[in-house]
Amino acid sequence: MHSYIPLSPTTFLERSGQAFPNRSAIGFATAPWAIAYPDKIVTYAELLHRSRCLAQVLKRLQVGYGDRVALLTQNNQQTIEAHFGIPAIGAVIVALNPWLAAQDLLSLLNYCEAKVLIVDASLSEKILLNPLFALSHLQQVIVIDHAANPIYSGVLDYETCLAGENGDFRLDQTVVSELDPLAINFTSGTTGRPKGVICNHRGAYLNALGQALMIGLNRASKYLWLLPMFHVNGWGHIWANVAVGATQVVLPDHQIGDGYADLIQALSQYQITHLCGAPRLVRSLANAPGDKRGFRGLTITTGGAAPAPTLIQQLDEMGVNFIHQYGLNETFGPYVVCEEQEEWQALPPSSRAKKRARQGVATIHAGTGLRVVDADRRDVPWDGRTLGEVIVAGNTVACGYYNNPEATEKAFRDGWFHTGDMAIMHPDGYLEIRDRLKDLIYVETDYGWENISSIEIENVLCRHEQVREAAVIGISPEELGKNRTLLVAFVEARDSQTLTGEDLRHFCGSQLASYKQPQVFLFTDLPKTATGKVRKDLLIGEALKLYELKI
Repeated sequence: MHSYIPLSPTTFLERSGQAFPNRSAIGFATAPWAIAYPDKIVTYAELLHRSRCLAQVLKRLQVGYGDRVALLTQNNQQTIEAHFGIPAIGAVIVALNPWLAAQDLLSLLNYCEAKVLIVDASLSEKILLNPLFALSHLQQVIVIDHAANPIYSGVLDYETCLAGENGDFRLDQTVVSELDPLAINFTSGTTGRPKGVICNHRGAYLNALGQALMIGLNRASKYLWLLPMFHVNGWGHIWANVAVGATQVVLPDHQIGDGYADLIQALSQYQITHLCGAPRLVRSLANAPGDKRGFRGLTITTGGAAPAPTLIQQLDEMGVNFIHQYGLNETFGPYVVCEEQEEWQALPPSSRAKKRARQGVATIHAGTGLRVVDADRRDVPWDGRTLGEVIVAGNTVACGYYNNPEATEKAFRDGWFHTGDMAIMHPDGYLEIRDRLKDLIYVETDYGWENISSIEIENVLCRHEQVREAAVIGISPEELGKNRTLLVAFVEARDSQTLTGEDLRHFCGSQLASYKQPQVFLFTDLPKTATGKVRKDLLIGEALKLYELKI
């Protein structure tokens, strides 16, 4: 039909490859901590050709429409190519977390029944890959950099495969329906077995355009990859950057370690305009030593957890354009953004930062599909107090969970996806997440029971100048064998030698109601998933062990 073509992000590269053939699509940064590559550039014409060749390779390997192709890769050029080459033949991207244990990877590969696995040879140092190759449904393994460093037998080398193709396969000709699956992204699994979120071509296309608008990407942008590309397909930013003809700057190894000072220097050296990351990474960048001139004018987008107002205020003072977004795997990544209002500029810095720490309003691509509702699915009042569950619906909400009808029916019901996140709506219509439904803490008060937000307590703790990060959990009376809930605060201190629990107890006493004040303070590094979420399930177990030892 002449007036309808299925939407797919594969079309972005076909257009940019032809419109900007000599523009830099990918740049490789070198740094003292990572010198595996010389500085080099991949043009849009080259990226288009290589992605087309990858599509041809997969077709030659008998990968069919709807078959799964798994990626076990670092942030690199090949991952970007795969995000166009795989869906171009109607196959489904399954981007795996390379920081998982081999046993977990084996389980996920087996669950999604991947037909082909594309894997980095460099990961063999961290993950025992041989067991992954033994899966019966896995028909072929393609190893990146295998020819330069042959480790395994019976596998294909990525570059050798591409060199054997002519690249005349168009990326935009195969998709039958824009609602067909494009990717399966696994949830973090902090509370159980990870679920495979099914994302379609239409949602990925619209999310990418929405993200380009929301964070201000354009042809002049230089986007530094610090966000893991496997995480919700890099929040859709792989496609968003290509859509506008921007340059994606890739580090040879995105695990920076202690190299923040060098990275700060690279912001100026490579004239970086955009980067994204969890609040913890952003805070580390902001606090690292070095010349911070490269921060002025830089756009930093964060999500996954609410940034502390003190961090926002600190970035403001550095001249950073800071964007706070909220979303989930099931919403293709960011779905809510804290749009700053002009009148906020006149507020005191601390008050302005507090407003900007809220999650905000629906993004452009989310439209009007955002509500906060009570147990009867009625919208909560916009009073800044009444808690409700966040539910969403729209073009960039997932179809459901792969091969998991029970979880799909439970979460995607009545025309809405029920996030499990608890929030309030402020009088100005801005949403503020208060907790996960499962993380609300029920405590007994003098007048009955209250469900309190661990995030509220954590935000208060993070206002203390000696607190880097905090996580609060509640141990129920049933778990304790007592008649009260025990509030336990796990704290990462800037100087654990000087900060004491008594200091924090006094600090909380001046800012929190008595029933919201933690009774126990433990100083430790917070365990996290690869995407920066605190493993509160582990903290609960740790607290129970310590309680048995009479903490």
